[in-house]
Amino acid sequence: MSRVLATTERHVHAHAREAYFAALQQRRVDFEEAHVHFWVFEHATEDGRFIEFAEGADVVALTSALSGSTPTNVWREVQGG
Repeated sequence: MSRVLATTERHVHAHAREAYFAALQQRRVDFEEAHVHFWVFEHATEDGRFIEFAEGADVVALTSALSGSTPTNVWREVQGG
């Protein structure tokens, strides 16, 4: 069974950084409950530029983890091209 991956890029101003990280804690719980893996990376040279990855079994799982909003940037896993 193939998996799906949703990506979202976010730009967080310095004054909103603490709130962003606090919100990530709850989002991680929501993703875990939906059986979706969740990672966040910050750009190496651009502070406040983040990319979020959510990976799950299907779009339904991702939608559940995203509190009902359908992800727009979804990638489907392929094996061997």
